Amino acid sequence: MDNAIRLDRPVKAKRLNRHFITKNIGLIFSYAFLISMVIVIVYPILVTLMSAFNVSNSLYSTSFFPENFSLTENFVQLFTETPYLSWYRNTFLVSVITMVLSTVIVTISGFVYSRYRYQSRKSALISLLIIQIIPSGSGLIALYAIANSIGIYSSSNATLYTYIFMILIYTTGGITMNTILMKGYYDSIPRALDESAKIDGATQMQVFKEILLPLVKPMIMVIAIFCFLGPIGDIIMPKFLIASMNSEAKTLAVGLMGLINNIKESSYNVFAAGAVLAAIPPVIVFYKFQDYIVGGLTSGGVKG
Repeated sequence: MDNAIRLDRPVKAKRLNRHFITKNIGLIFSYAFLISMVIVIVYPILVTLMSAFNVSNSLYSTSFFPENFSLTENFVQLFTETPYLSWYRNTFLVSVITMVLSTVIVTISGFVYSRYRYQSRKSALISLLIIQIIPSGSGLIALYAIANSIGIYSSSNATLYTYIFMILIYTTGGITMNTILMKGYYDSIPRALDESAKIDGATQMQVFKEILLPLVKPMIMVIAIFCFLGPIGDIIMPKFLIASMNSEAKTLAVGLMGLINNIKESSYNVFAAGAVLAAIPPVIVFYKFQDYIVGGLTSGGVKG
């Protein structure tokens, strides 16, 4: 009898293990996928961070912690041998202006698409979706041709006019998808609020300013963050439009890329130091406004 019980226990244990694995196989794969994605994302960040404090001019080291460690050498070289502050100023000036213009336009256009009914409304929304499908890089040659045809590069203030041109492109480029997101957020707000305010004598503008605008604040913050971060990480369009300008006129991404373009004269660790400093503002923005980002995107997806 004892032998039968002893033989039966391993069988039951195997059955329990199989049942546990089959029941939770989806969860196991999910955790495995998430862990692998964390490794893929975190590893390059750690390599860049360690390279910023490595003075051997190499992105790789035999050990994780660099042997030739220095807290300041690469950063001092970055500020003394490159116009890094000018790159920083140019990039964030473009980002801030783009953020303000795009947010204002998207907030108003989302309100119009959500609250007004007119004949071409549906076709206009479909047009926005079609425009969003087209890759942004496909129009670079056309943009350069437009800039050249209106005399931007031949003018005495070529740098200023080029940056104004870039701001307009970033502003219009962010309107399409962001307008759809903003419209979805407006749609999630009951129309009964509008009707109640109008019964009390409020105009459409008062409804927009005093009732709807405070309610869509989370989505406004999301749109503003996206529009602010877009120009910071973009390298294709600035590289295409301002490649022939002097070093101080470049953006942050283009300037840093120039540090590693030439294989013989590359400054990999200075590049890593610049990349670490460039990542600080986006990290702060995401950490500070992460509740707005999550809440705004989830609420905006309630209605289309």
